[in-house]
Amino acid sequence: MQLKQLNTYLLKSRRQFNMTFIKKWLSHPVAFRIAFVLYGLLVVWASLKPSGGPQPIEHFDKVMHFTFYGLFTIIAAGCTTQRKTFIWLSIFIILYGALMEIFQSFVPSRFMSIADIVANTSGIVIVAVLFLKIRFRRL
Repeated sequence: MQLKQLNTYLLKSRRQFNMTFIKKWLSHPVAFRIAFVLYGLLVVWASLKPSGGPQPIEHFDKVMHFTFYGLFTIIAAGCTTQRKTFIWLSIFIILYGALMEIFQSFVPSRFMSIADIVANTSGIVIVAVLFLKIRFRRL
């Protein structure tokens, strides 16, 4: 009986430690800044790798652009606690997305698309507005 109680206690303690560690890590701006840079590199790779051919679902790439850049903006929100800095980061991501589209015109089997820039910007703006209303609201 004592072995079972000890095992339960250890599992519970480990779970609590893991959750505490994860919460501390996620609340730390440096972790988000590292994630921001790594995610930016992932976006470069995904944007500039040769195309895999036609999409099985029409306009699925627009959904992916919206999602990728929306997630990029969520990571940016974790990088700062200041409203003004978050707005500048969001503007940076919009310009970054447009630049990636321009670079795609130089990659064989890829092309620049204004619709992709609109999808990128839409994901960024919607997430940024939600974060500004929820997290960065003025008290």
